[in-house]
Amino acid sequence: METLNINKMVVYIITLLVLLQLGSCSVIPPLLYRIDVQQGNVVTHDMVKKLKPGMTKSQVRFVLGSPLIVDTFRDNRWDYVYLRQEKGELIEQQRLTIFFEEEKLTHIENHLLPSTISTEAESIKSDPRQEAARPEGGDN
Repeated sequence: METLNINKMVVYIITLLVLLQLGSCSVIPPLLYRIDVQQGNVVTHDMVKKLKPGMTKSQVRFVLGSPLIVDTFRDNRWDYVYLRQEKGELIEQQRLTIFFEEEKLTHIENHLLPSTISTEAESIKSDPRQEAARPEGGDN
């Protein structure tokens, strides 16, 4: 008789544990509050417009701020990353990668930024030596 009660108790406990586990696998949206998160560097159109080929690292840092990611093994690349989440969902993601040669800005890679900034970043890809040879104000 005593074994029957113990077996019933074990079955009840296992059933209770299974029901608790199933309850956690709900398809109903979570009722927990999710905070809005902004992480990284905000890079604006005006900031990118200020970047010119041949700028030093300190000048780029002055314009854009300190990079979020600096590659330890290649110090010629800086990454500016920005993420914005609302209620747990990714709303906006931006990444701007700055490349240097001999401590001077050479080009920018633009990922998932608004198209107006993309156009500006493309114009910075020219060689700094060509920029120095170009007459002032000449866009040809």
